[in-house]
Amino acid sequence: RNLHDPNTDDDNDPYYNKIYSNTHYDKLDITAKVSPFKNFDIDVTANKIYTRNISEQIDPIIEDGSLTPSFAPSITSEMGNFSMSYFMLGTAFEDSDLLFQRFKENRNSISQRLENQTGLDKAGYGSTSQQVVLPAFLAAYSGQSIDKVSLNPFRDIPLPNWQVRYRGLMKMKWFKKRFKTFSISHAYRSSYSILNFANNLQYNPGTPLETDISGNYFNEKLYTNVGLIEEFSPLVKVEFKLKNSLSLSGRLNKDRMMTLNFNNNTMTQNNGTEYVVGLGYRIKDLPFTMRLKGKKMKFKGDLDLKLDVSLRDDLMMVRYFGEDDTIENDQITGGQNEFSLRFIADYALTKYLQAGFYYIQDASAYQISTSYDRRSISSGISIKYNLGN
Repeated sequence: RNLHDPNTDDDNDPYYNKIYSNTHYDKLDITAKVSPFKNFDIDVTANKIYTRNISEQIDPIIEDGSLTPSFAPSITSEMGNFSMSYFMLGTAFEDSDLLFQRFKENRNSISQRLENQTGLDKAGYGSTSQQVVLPAFLAAYSGQSIDKVSLNPFRDIPLPNWQVRYRGLMKMKWFKKRFKTFSISHAYRSSYSILNFANNLQYNPGTPLETDISGNYFNEKLYTNVGLIEEFSPLVKVEFKLKNSLSLSGRLNKDRMMTLNFNNNTMTQNNGTEYVVGLGYRIKDLPFTMRLKGKKMKFKGDLDLKLDVSLRDDLMMVRYFGEDDTIENDQITGGQNEFSLRFIADYALTKYLQAGFYYIQDASAYQISTSYDRRSISSGISIKYNLGN
């Protein structure tokens, strides 16, 4: 029986039921800057975040005739999140259909490894077991060997990401003669995350042969979603400015995202490619005349012209990885082709006053028929006054 007397004040009762909670938080950030030679800079980053919250209700009880309370065991609840920088460059340019097929085929090899490691029957490590699916997924999309990929979903050491910039071409005579500036850059970022993991209340280490309704051994932890993200932002970017004040930039961005949904044995996949071109030109000391209330006013300032055009292609798909590999139920659920054009002209009337004109055009064609294509155009004139010195 609980020692708690309902007639007493909860806050003053030392034996009133309490919730014990312990939060564990680990964060690791690594940054480094490397310059193999002049005008070639590499910024390397790596990070990892691990959070875990454990809670347990403490129930004091007292036996008849005893004045000393004891504490009854209770169920421990554990929840948390995990994320770290990752590396998937080995499969970045492979066909997505082949990678998904490799992921499904990897499950059989992982099942065999688990049987060899635990001595339990392979049948309990089925094609939908989280202990099987997760390492098979990571091996397929990271390019790791199926025989060497870790069976532990939590990693100790985050993998490096980077950003590279090279400006050394300006040292060459041909470039120095024609350009004011010239640079090439590249950036890679990838992450691996486990969202909302929790301890499995049905797992009992003393009865390892117990299985769920799908015939899989109970896993010690349950995972709701596991995600992989990879971004080349940019894959390559070229920026330069000519001697005549004409500037140009071009960049190619690529990204992909895969999310495992263990609740319905599906994987959500999103692939995107974006092309961006920018033009700029400055006309110095351009004279401009206007009449205001019959009075002629003359101005002389710089005119900055900027034009940015981008084209992006996105495709989102849901893929099924259930027990029956013969079922192909891939469905396109989203995505679009986006076109964007932005033109801006700014003219410096005085040191503090600036007039401008802008034109913006956006268009989207969706990948699914349930969404309508979208078009929008906006333009106008702007006046800016700088109150600073």
